[in-house]
Amino acid sequence: MLVVTNTIKVKPGHGKELSQRFTQNKGVQDMPGFIRLEVWHEAKDDADHEELKVCTVWENEEAFKGWTSSESFRQSHRGGSSEYIMGASLNKYELLVGHPAAE
Repeated sequence: MLVVTNTIKVKPGHGKELSQRFTQNKGVQDMPGFIRLEVWHEAKDDADHEELKVCTVWENEEAFKGWTSSESFRQSHRGGSSEYIMGASLNKYELLVGHPAAE
């Protein structure tokens, strides 16, 4: 399993507003190997920015690459720039250990 995080630095006061872009299906949910998408928000008092952490979970690296090379990916990222975005970084993590919830 693969988790890909896109950490987006946002001007203070605009993180939740920007997160609304991820509420609609823009094709990622229909991709083979896609498991889920989560958007996490952090806003610290007196910080110079907020963070959105967009996490997608995939069956494997090939599934993620299928998404990034798809027409749906290109369409969903068109016009995606925002005056509120201060920067972003992408990271990929492979799951090595996991524990399901107890029943």
